[in-house]
Amino acid sequence: MPSEPIETEFANPPVLSLEQEEEYHQLERAGPVTRFSSTHTQVSSPAATGLHELEKSYSESGYYVVKFEKGKREDPREWSHTRKWIVTLGAAFLCLSVAIGSSIVTGDMRGPAIEFGTTQIIANLTVTCFVIGFGIGPLFFSPLSELYGRRPIYVVSMFLYFIFTLPSALAKNAATLIVARQIAGIAASAPVCNVGGSVADVWAVEECGLPMAVFSATLFIGPCLGPMIGGWIGELAGWRWIYWVLFIFVGFCFIVVCIVLETLAPVLLRKKAEKLRKETGDDRYRTLEELERMSFE
Repeated sequence: MPSEPIETEFANPPVLSLEQEEEYHQLERAGPVTRFSSTHTQVSSPAATGLHELEKSYSESGYYVVKFEKGKREDPREWSHTRKWIVTLGAAFLCLSVAIGSSIVTGDMRGPAIEFGTTQIIANLTVTCFVIGFGIGPLFFSPLSELYGRRPIYVVSMFLYFIFTLPSALAKNAATLIVARQIAGIAASAPVCNVGGSVADVWAVEECGLPMAVFSATLFIGPCLGPMIGGWIGELAGWRWIYWVLFIFVGFCFIVVCIVLETLAPVLLRKKAEKLRKETGDDRYRTLEELERMSFE
């Protein structure tokens, strides 16, 4: 008898008792497996039990396992709603700048084609190459954000996006314009692939519906606003001013990203451990992530 397709399993999810559902909710509120609080939630989940035992084994080996202290709002998921929304809106604003940047140049595509004596197809590459960058950048920015945190990746990517928008405004030929747009597109991809992670860092699963909707909306609104803004600027001031306005806008976004807080829990814990080691001179202060990495070396 043929086995049922895998879709059948998802169409008929397991039915949990109220007690089991509460255990899963408690485990979720405790955060991802790399998060810890000073008081552990007592649930019968094998994952929670295993992590507790792992932490206990390292403590017995003489290490001080660094974790978030309950009530001190060190964990991003314990931040106030105001602080969470500041992070969410700031990150979403970065996505808006990227989405607008992808389409604003369509406001005047004939301008560069006429000035550089090239075809409309070549001029269209300024959009094509920028969007192609969205597929290249995440290959590097996504894993790097998990190692070094969200904020450093945002800062570096927005700085590069800012810098490489300038050659587009000053371009003397089509090649310069296209290459600058390609590099700017790669740099601009970081917010698109990482903002969802920033939202998940600060909001629990049952709370992140609206924040995710706000973030997602910017990706759809931006490409709609871009041609309208670009067309108006191109009509009044010419195609180069489209890039100058984008350059100024991205520069403002770069200032915004410099004040956005780090949200990745393992990175915050690592900084806390480094601070404790520096203050005490004791190298035994380690995060669970660091101890796990050391065990494989």
